[in-house]
Amino acid sequence: MRRLALCLILIVLVAAGCNAGGTSPTPEPTPSPADLLLQASSNTRAASTLRVSVDRAGAEYFFETDFGVVLFNSLKGQYVAPDVIQASARVLLGNLPLDVDIFARGADQWIRGVFTNMEWQNAILAEGFDPQTLIATEDSGLQAALKSLRNLSFVGETALEDGTAAYHLSSVANGEDVSALIVNIVQMTGEVTVDVFIDRERLLPLKFVIVQPPTGAQTATPGPTTWTIEFYDFDADPELNGPEGA
Repeated sequence: MRRLALCLILIVLVAAGCNAGGTSPTPEPTPSPADLLLQASSNTRAASTLRVSVDRAGAEYFFETDFGVVLFNSLKGQYVAPDVIQASARVLLGNLPLDVDIFARGADQWIRGVFTNMEWQNAILAEGFDPQTLIATEDSGLQAALKSLRNLSFVGETALEDGTAAYHLSSVANGEDVSALIVNIVQMTGEVTVDVFIDRERLLPLKFVIVQPPTGAQTATPGPTTWTIEFYDFDADPELNGPEGA
């Protein structure tokens, strides 16, 4: 009996010790999807530089350039505020894979590749491609694309491939509106689904996965086109090597 009493006293003391610090703080509620997008947009506008990558999977995407009709595969580059992007795109010209370097300051574009003897030429890679519209103004680029998202829902918290903790949102939008995410270097059409991944700690947009339904055009790969757009290295040092005097 005495042993039972001692056990009861120990249990009470342990319970009291666990509660000595008071109740656990209530975790802060997750912001609404709309608030997350608003904050992510604002934080991105404050960045002096960022890197961007664009990858296509699924149905082919062709567009007209000054050196012919090409198939777009991928692009990686750096944006430097307020109006410069330098990037390298992987395209297919006929059956010839090409790496095309792009330098754009405002609406002016220069390109170079083996077809220019690796010399910069003032030429158009994509009509309407203007880096100034990426984040420098509220009514274009990233801001306009985020505002266009509809049927927003909070999917949950997740970790990206590199382990970064992120909020995952889902939505739909008009393809023409979300093309502003990459300043119209590609032109999406129709209603698209958009998954957004926002850094939980810094509240910066890190990744967009956009699925564009089939356009009806004849392609070697039937089905939808999936665009994966990633932003990273915010405020890293600029690394530009553009044409002299540009």
